[in-house]
Amino acid sequence: MKKLLIFMILVGQIGIVHAQKKLLDKSYHPIILKGTIAELLNDINKQSGIILGYSSNNFDAGKIVELSRKVNTIGSALQKILDGQYVKLIEQNNKIILAPSQKPFYINNFLPARYSFYGYIKESATLEPLVNATIYETGSQRAVISNTHGYFNFILPEGKHRIEISYGSYRTITLELQLNGNLRKDIALELEKGTLPVITFQNTQNSKDGSVKVVEGQSNNAGSMNEDDPLQYLYLSSGLQNAALSFGNFQVRGGGSDENLFLLDGNPVYNPTHLLGAISILNPTVVRSMKFYKSDFPAQFAGSVSSVLDVHSRQGNMKQWQGEINAGLLAGSISFEGPLVKDKISLMISGRKNIPLSFYETLQDGVTSGFYDAHFRLSASLNSKNKIAINIYKGEDQLKHHGKYVDNLNKWGNTTGSFNWNSILGNRSFINTSVNYSEYKNFGSYQYALFNNDAEADTADIETDLEEDPDDDPDDDLSIEKKYIGTYSNILSYTLKSHAEIFISRRFKLNTGFNLTQTKIKPFDSRITSDLDEDISTFTSFKPLQFEQYSFYAESETRLSNKLLFKPGLHATFYRIKDYQTISLQPRLYLSYAINRKHKLFTSYSRMNQFLHLVINPYAGASRDLWLPSTKILKPEESEIYDVGYAFQHLKKWQLSIDGYYKKLKNVTNYAEGKSTFINKSNWEQNIELGNGRSYGAELLIKRDGEKLSFQAVYALAWSWRQFKSINNGKEFPYKHDHRHTANFGLTFSPSTKMDITGLWSYTTGDIYTTGGLVFTDTISPTPGTDPLNDFQFIYEYTENKQFRAKSFQRFDIGLIYHSKKDKKPYSSVKAGAYNINGAEEQNSYNVRGVLNSKSIRIKTGINTFSIIPYVSFTIKF
Repeated sequence: MKKLLIFMILVGQIGIVHAQKKLLDKSYHPIILKGTIAELLNDINKQSGIILGYSSNNFDAGKIVELSRKVNTIGSALQKILDGQYVKLIEQNNKIILAPSQKPFYINNFLPARYSFYGYIKESATLEPLVNATIYETGSQRAVISNTHGYFNFILPEGKHRIEISYGSYRTITLELQLNGNLRKDIALELEKGTLPVITFQNTQNSKDGSVKVVEGQSNNAGSMNEDDPLQYLYLSSGLQNAALSFGNFQVRGGGSDENLFLLDGNPVYNPTHLLGAISILNPTVVRSMKFYKSDFPAQFAGSVSSVLDVHSRQGNMKQWQGEINAGLLAGSISFEGPLVKDKISLMISGRKNIPLSFYETLQDGVTSGFYDAHFRLSASLNSKNKIAINIYKGEDQLKHHGKYVDNLNKWGNTTGSFNWNSILGNRSFINTSVNYSEYKNFGSYQYALFNNDAEADTADIETDLEEDPDDDPDDDLSIEKKYIGTYSNILSYTLKSHAEIFISRRFKLNTGFNLTQTKIKPFDSRITSDLDEDISTFTSFKPLQFEQYSFYAESETRLSNKLLFKPGLHATFYRIKDYQTISLQPRLYLSYAINRKHKLFTSYSRMNQFLHLVINPYAGASRDLWLPSTKILKPEESEIYDVGYAFQHLKKWQLSIDGYYKKLKNVTNYAEGKSTFINKSNWEQNIELGNGRSYGAELLIKRDGEKLSFQAVYALAWSWRQFKSINNGKEFPYKHDHRHTANFGLTFSPSTKMDITGLWSYTTGDIYTTGGLVFTDTISPTPGTDPLNDFQFIYEYTENKQFRAKSFQRFDIGLIYHSKKDKKPYSSVKAGAYNINGAEEQNSYNVRGVLNSKSIRIKTGINTFSIIPYVSFTIKF
């Protein structure tokens, strides 16, 4: 009975809506085109043959309104006449009654003529596209945002509209539009007086896609290593932590450092940091936008199971030449940008390099490091609808570790390039197409000392742990021989992709596209030599592994009401390597409900696939991780992520968000028990074991933006687990990056208009580890030979009793910035401070021992590298 009653009510409502729509669709051609609201309503009564009841006290009856010749129905006429009036329609006995309402007039279930208001949002001084600018219509209280290229498309009904356009610290402008057809208009915004177009962190979970973004034009926040580094701001996001004990990467929600996709202008970057994670490859002068996704993944992204970081560089100033020079104790950089053809073609060039100082080396316990990076971009506006750009990035790092029994060298670097073309197709479509190239190289050379017996090796361990005496006698060397292990890996990929945004109606938008990718990997070439050898052509190798991926995706953004957004999507990938092929279907779903402009509820579901595996050596330090493709035996990694949360924002000053998540992982990797770390064999797939994982937790973010005091605090309570048949008797165990508690707090205080004080505190529960180092033994031939490294394979040993938790990790950074007035040129600033002032230890180095008597190889992990680092730098912008 109850179901029948509900059905009858629904049928009745549909009948009422249909009857009202039939009345509103009735033909009407006004005789009076301009007059008061009362006069025009009276004309409808006379000309249409229907009864329109109203009281003049319910609206501004004397307001003058002008109709266009395009008005041809009663509905379109009423929409125009009563626009902005606080009344609503009620259908009764084949009549239309205008009743008082608390909301502006709008005809439900009736679609008057609608047109597109579209174009680009740009910075007036440079014509740089502004990403995520807000275009807000005050009458309906609806809004859209500009995309990665500054493009927007707002579908509105015919008539007059009041539009507000805002972005960060730029001056908000208001437009009064009279839409009688599609309107293309490019908008230029100016910075507020006393601000600079710097890149800073902003958490915008009130946005429609739930991502975390970085925008331009805000005041500075807490940075580190004397750089306004966007990636450092990202560490203030809940659920993300810098991988202090990993090789220059980060973890997200209990995932591994390999589970994050880093895109620079659409190109994958496999190691996005310098100085082992101290600073990123993102020179702040070249970054235009940065979006970070950890749950609500747009359908266009795939290739990682934990997060996506999408970064785009600046196009360059198309109005005038400008530049920036920075010089400091740590690094120096220089950037230039300007028009080759004013308003048409721009050039942007940037370079950065570390400054080697012996002062820093004395703080790092025998570790020296260096890096450089360079960005190049050429942008051209072919016409009002078509733009092209060429992007090139190249960067390289070098790390050396010297000691009595240690002589290690690591070199790694990224090279990327892309040709990009975006176009406006008609008034409802935008398309972006690119050809991309990405290459990652990783070289390592590690000295290992050979001893006669275990006692000598143990004594050498003790000596290495103690501070070395510069007056040590070289004859005290207990080793009988020293050799070098050289390793080299390489990843090379080519991609063709296209992305389209189609604005079908004011409530429905379609995002769709494809990706075609070919990747070639040399996972691990090696060589054993008497001296350090960097000639990779002499390394032992096997045939490179090549695979292809063909992807297609589609996603709709559907507004079920002004408060409810529904965003389903699907990403499909065909993967092929040799005789193995598979199809991956990855559904996505996002749902949000805006209670009002301050409060929002959201939830999402994402299935992600990853075809590259990073097999992590759990003991050895930098540059020992292996990238491997999925095969018939080594299945693709999969994740399913469930997320639910609440976000609050008040007057653009206070933000609060709470998230809860659950993530399931399948086909995660680990070295199999008793298998070799060197995989230059045809059965290399047998050396790796697949397992499962899961993680869950809750995250809290609190942020305040103020003129003098700004801060952001995040906290995460989380659990992360892994399960492999050969480890812990097949029982679930805590993952090495199982951080129960993680907290970050960033603060900026501006005591005057020329001074900023910044601080950053980071805390995380210690990693899970196995004691005793890593021992590789051979039990078949105990008779001593010449060298166990040549004669025997390396074997991992795991037992249930070797799971321990390291001590918690804390780090404090502090900085002082003194600068000239921000709206004056040339602009200059002096920065001083210290990174890691509490001297927190980071595990990034190791040494290797071979023992003839026990036929073993030992890898001893060191805890050192970046201790406290003071810095001073000077910057000038002109």
